[in-house]
Amino acid sequence: MSVRTFAAVLLDLDGTLVDSEPAHVRAHRRFLSGKGLDVPEARLYANIGKSDALLFQDLMREHGLNEDVEAWKLAKSEMLMEILAGEGVPLRSGARALLEHAWSEGLTCCVVTSSPRAVAALALESVGLTARLPMRVCFEDSAPRHKPDPHPYALAAQRLGVPIERCLAIEDSISGIASAHAAGAIVIAVDGHASEADQIAAGAGRVVHCLSELLPLNRQPGATSSFRRTVKK
Repeated sequence: MSVRTFAAVLLDLDGTLVDSEPAHVRAHRRFLSGKGLDVPEARLYANIGKSDALLFQDLMREHGLNEDVEAWKLAKSEMLMEILAGEGVPLRSGARALLEHAWSEGLTCCVVTSSPRAVAALALESVGLTARLPMRVCFEDSAPRHKPDPHPYALAAQRLGVPIERCLAIEDSISGIASAHAAGAIVIAVDGHASEADQIAAGAGRVVHCLSELLPLNRQPGATSSFRRTVKK
């Protein structure tokens, strides 16, 4: 029997490939302060991997506001793009080594993100990865079924023409991990704002602190035990 190998690596963007989450929080605070809202930073970080629309709806309800949620989302995205264009965004540790290794192994890489296409393009341009990562599933592609729905990851595999079971998904948020796991991919988590225990519970087979810890990639999806380790209590 032939050994199955990974056919593709599916990468979340914010918090996984690039350390852009602080920029998202700054954009939120800048926009919301213009609306007279002082939202705790902890709440904004808790929204990472979730829906800006739901956050804005909750804030409007709490403060008795009746405004256009889509207009708020657009304005926040414009502020985020200003930050990205002016300050750039750092790559997560080990990201470039992972991408170089995947390229050398002939593995197709695809970004799977809840960010709008324009925001994703600017973030990738700021770290010089536009040409290396042309395949992307963004917010507009998977609407209205976003993470944690499995649709974004299932769509990525469909577009690449590979079975989802032969895809390695790398995520940081609980909603992203749940999305990839439900779609049927093997999931690795990178540490972030969610606890390691919660990431494992959501479907991650392993949690790493640096993406280069995955190298060389284990390219045998059947050997899931190699992606697991004991979670410290």
